[in-house]
Amino acid sequence: MELGSAAGWAAAFIAFVAVNASTIQFLLKRRDEKLQRDSSRVDDLERQVTDLRVNLPLEYVRREDWIRFSGTLDAKLDAMRQEVREQIAEVKERLYAGRN
Repeated sequence: MELGSAAGWAAAFIAFVAVNASTIQFLLKRRDEKLQRDSSRVDDLERQVTDLRVNLPLEYVRREDWIRFSGTLDAKLDAMRQEVREQIAEVKERLYAGRN
């Protein structure tokens, strides 16, 4: 009887170890799959950040550059306005030269 009960206890212990081993194996496999998914997501994010860093200077203007461009454009428009006013004044002078 003792041999039978020892064999029963040994079988129960082996079953217990087997269940725990398979559970640990399942958990490790699940962890590896999650790590692989997270790794691919990180790779995608790195690629998107790299694309953003490449395209950002092409699509956006820095504040300082815009201020400099705006100032240059305003100066050119002011010069053009002054030239047009001078030309209009000359035309008015020629048109109304003999009337006064």
